[in-house]
Amino acid sequence: MKKLLLSGIIFVASGLLAFAGDAAAFVDLGISNDGKTYAFAEYGKTDRSFQGYAEIYTVDIAKNDFIDGGVFRTNPSAATASKSGKDVYNDLYSKAAWSLKKYDLKPVSIDNLLYVRDEKKAGDSEIVFKDFEGSTVEQSVFYHIKLEKNVEGTGSSVKSSFFIALEKQDGNGHVISRNIVGSPDIKRKQVVDYTIDKIFSDKTGRNLVFVVEKKVSDSNGTSIRYMVETIRL
Repeated sequence: MKKLLLSGIIFVASGLLAFAGDAAAFVDLGISNDGKTYAFAEYGKTDRSFQGYAEIYTVDIAKNDFIDGGVFRTNPSAATASKSGKDVYNDLYSKAAWSLKKYDLKPVSIDNLLYVRDEKKAGDSEIVFKDFEGSTVEQSVFYHIKLEKNVEGTGSSVKSSFFIALEKQDGNGHVISRNIVGSPDIKRKQVVDYTIDKIFSDKTGRNLVFVVEKKVSDSNGTSIRYMVETIRL
């Protein structure tokens, strides 16, 4: 019995080590009033070393790229070991506030939240929802969204890429428009999976933001981080 109990403890411990890692908290800083800019942040505390970190990103929605001078980071280090991730983020935000202020950012309204991930649904499932702005009494229009990913290698050599196929279809399934969001040519080292977590728009409905959860695998285990892809329709 003791041997069985010991074996069980070892098995559980090894499982915890295998899946060790940390999950970042996502912060929606908002879309600018003109719909041109989106900003977000993530923060947390690394597993095992317990060092706080925080990152703030400012994105040009039309270009789907970071704005020069709009990225701020506090990397995990011995200096942040005594701080929570939230405290590290608050310190970083106070330093970045001067830059963010000029964009007049407003957190995303619940009215513009188009999709929230269902944990029961597979990450690579097609996402379908109605385009209320584009629909008329005579014709309904629907968004059809699919994340396509490619993972190469294993272990420490793994790298991956993805893109989002975005279609608008009428009620009969006829394609009205088709777009590719993101770049399949960008290969990210140690990223093993991607999942669309949220989709929202600005007040005009023309500027879309896709919040993407990514799983990063390294010597500390599998950790959760976030990124965004954007498009102006």
